[in-house]
Amino acid sequence: MQQKHHHHRQCHQWLVLILIICYQDCNALASPSPKPIQVISRRNDGRSKRFSFDESNNKRVYNHSEVRFRLSQVGRDLIRPSVALDHIQSAVRSTFLPSIPRSSSSKNVLRTSGYLQYILFDNIQDLCTSLRSVLATQRILEGVGVGRADATALSATLNFLIRDGCGMLASLLFTSYAASSFRRNVKRWKYFADIMVDIGITLEIIAPFPRLKGWFLPLICLANVCKALCGVAAGACSGAFQLYWSMTIIGTQDGISEISAKNGAQRTVIGGLGLVMAGLLAKALGSGHVSKIVWTGLYCALTSVHLVANWWSLKLVALDWLNSWRLHFIVDQFLRSVQGSVDGTKTGKKVHLSNPKEVSRIEPLLFLPELKR
Repeated sequence: MQQKHHHHRQCHQWLVLILIICYQDCNALASPSPKPIQVISRRNDGRSKRFSFDESNNKRVYNHSEVRFRLSQVGRDLIRPSVALDHIQSAVRSTFLPSIPRSSSSKNVLRTSGYLQYILFDNIQDLCTSLRSVLATQRILEGVGVGRADATALSATLNFLIRDGCGMLASLLFTSYAASSFRRNVKRWKYFADIMVDIGITLEIIAPFPRLKGWFLPLICLANVCKALCGVAAGACSGAFQLYWSMTIIGTQDGISEISAKNGAQRTVIGGLGLVMAGLLAKALGSGHVSKIVWTGLYCALTSVHLVANWWSLKLVALDWLNSWRLHFIVDQFLRSVQGSVDGTKTGKKVHLSNPKEVSRIEPLLFLPELKR
């Protein structure tokens, strides 16, 4: 009897052992595999990229991008008018104004340096030139016979060929004669270019007058010569002005490309605005309802605004190198200060010399620059 009981007890132990082993095997089969590590990279516009890695062998299992079609934080901000206005201002600033270093001392550098005033005057004079150029083109087309029955296309083509040839020859001769003095007298050459383009447009305006019959071709050739001189001088001076603003605003020469690009964007907008305004102006003047007195007064007003705007824009550029006039002015100021100290009229006072900004305000522009000898 005891032997039989011992046998049953032993079988029970074996049964429990088998059940324990089976239970552990079932847990091993049912336990999930280790989850791969996931890294999610999110962007401000709502897009995200998810990376999954297998922890056991350190391999990337899959890589996929997903776009979440939800209203992002930027989209929610754009609903508010104040935030939308900030975004518009930021877009306009990044398109038309140069970027400045992020520091407390340079927050208002565009205003304190005079750059905003400079581009205002520069764009005003550019707009005046665009308006007058359209009027001059209209006058030239009238002079070559557009609208007349006796005019031929061959005569108009020959007039334009001769005019353009005179301009090309003038630009080559002028570059050879005056290129070496552009650097020393960049502001005077820039104002010289503005005066030349005004003379050229004026000659184109008066060329078709009946009283000047027979002088049409010489006048438009001379006008194109003046415009060629303007193109050479203005193109040579633009780099110096862009370099000056790059050093003043950004603090390094590396910003000259950005200054040039933003200047081009400004001129593109002003050019488009000038085309629209010039078209409306030409339509109004060509209708015959505007008297010659009003037409002449409008042209003179645009020319005056052009010259004044250029004058003030150049006064805002304080170049830090010496030409003949600046050198004579500084030396004369120094000698007068030293002479006053020797005579005893300024005893104990330091010699004061004007800084570039002060010199730029009084530097004359209305005379011909020095040419090479």
